[in-house]
Amino acid sequence: MANEARNDMPHLWRNQPVERVEISLEEIRRKAQKLENQVQVRNLWEYGAGAIVVGAFTYYLWLFHSPLVRIGCALEIAGTLFVMYTLHTKGSARLMPAKMAFRTCVEFHREELQRQCDLLRGVWSWYLLPFIPGLAIFLLGLFLYAIDQPGASAHAWSIAKGFILTATGCALVFLGVGQLNQWAVRKIQNEIDALNALEREV
Repeated sequence: MANEARNDMPHLWRNQPVERVEISLEEIRRKAQKLENQVQVRNLWEYGAGAIVVGAFTYYLWLFHSPLVRIGCALEIAGTLFVMYTLHTKGSARLMPAKMAFRTCVEFHREELQRQCDLLRGVWSWYLLPFIPGLAIFLLGLFLYAIDQPGASAHAWSIAKGFILTATGCALVFLGVGQLNQWAVRKIQNEIDALNALEREV
C-alpha cells in the first residue's frame, strides 16, 4: 500500500489545481493612478524641502563671512539643486494613456515601478552624497568660527562636543534615509515580481 501511495504522488501533484492570480484592467489602472499620486506628492514635498534648504543656506551665505562656511553653503545649494533636477528628470510620474490594452497597461505600470525602483536604489549616489561635502565643510567652518570667538578657548571641549553630536546626528539621519529607501525598493520589487507572474499567466 505504501508503494502504491508513493507511485500515485506524482500524478496527484500534477493534477492539483493551480491558483491563478486574477486582476482586471481597472485594477491595473487603479494601481497606476495610486503610484502616480504617491510620486507627485513625494516630489512636491521634496521640492518644498529643497526650497527651504536653498533659502536657509542662502541666508547663511549672507550671514557668515567665514570662507569655509560660505563654500559649504554654496556646495549645499548646488547639491540641493542637483537633487531637485534629478528628481524632476528621473523621478517624475508619467500619466497612463486612457486607451490601452490589458497587456500594454501591465507593461506601462511595470516600467513606471521599475523607474521608481531604480531611482530609490541609487539614492546614495544622487540624493544623499551631493549633500555630504557641503555639509561637512559647513560644519567645519562653523566649528572654526566658534572656536575663534573671544573666550571660546575656555569652552573648547563643549563646543567640540556639540559639533560632534551634530555630525553624528546628521550621519544617523543619512543612514536612516538610506535604509528607508531600500525598504521602499524591496516593496516596489515585490510589486514588479507580482506583475511578472501575472503576465506569465495571461
